[in-house]
Amino acid sequence: MPAYLVFQLHGALQAYGLAAVGEVRHSASHPTRSAVFGLLAACLGLRREDAAGLSTLSASYALAVREDKPGAPLLDYHTVQTPPEAKKRVYRTRADELGGLLGRGESPYTVLSRRGYLCDAHFTACLWAACDRPPHSLETLAEALKKPRFVPYLGRKSCPASLPFDPKVADYPDTVAALAAYRLDAWAFPDKWKAPEHVRLYAEAMGHEAKPAHGGLVRDMALYDTQRQYQERIEIMTEVAPAALREDTPKDAAGEDTGKEEGHVLQSPAP
Repeated sequence: MPAYLVFQLHGALQAYGLAAVGEVRHSASHPTRSAVFGLLAACLGLRREDAAGLSTLSASYALAVREDKPGAPLLDYHTVQTPPEAKKRVYRTRADELGGLLGRGESPYTVLSRRGYLCDAHFTACLWAACDRPPHSLETLAEALKKPRFVPYLGRKSCPASLPFDPKVADYPDTVAALAAYRLDAWAFPDKWKAPEHVRLYAEAMGHEAKPAHGGLVRDMALYDTQRQYQERIEIMTEVAPAALREDTPKDAAGEDTGKEEGHVLQSPAP
């Protein structure tokens, strides 16, 4: 049976970019491929200029994402200041852009925009090798998720993870079975949360048990040898049964909830 890496993505805010056109920048309804592999690259310590390493990482694994809790959409109002263009002028820092290199009477332009976010959403990601010799074992990726080299975030830098990624590696018959075996962290779901009968699963290839509802083209495969260019891929969406919650919150010697999870994030207990 093939091996799978499964881990959770939960945050107070998440944002997964779509086509960046116009003043309104909406978020995708679930983590994009470029966002997930960007997060893995940060955990591994790969730098932006390492185009070969980033391309190899992205091309060596397949991805599926289960939408455990879709969260609520939020559209936030932003203002962005950009400097005027001028010949032979190179802005090297933000201080240069906001006045350090501007001439007398010049001021930055103000651009109005709105940015979309997902509030309190929870997703489960599943990876498996898409080639015979991937650059990193799934165990190495899991260890990187536990001890990241660079700070990981959920789409935008302003969106840190609220819970540890809690990666698990094991062998399963297919993607659906791998995701079904992963228990959800109870911290991400309120006491009155009622799981739906079915949740959505987005994947590049489905297991034999899944019945694809529909497929379509999405443009979220990053081309790392260019500046913010993406290519299309086929993504299949189907519905599967939700996973069960796990009730194993760590406790201290007195039997009280510590609110601590193994990993890079601590979660405080609810008041």
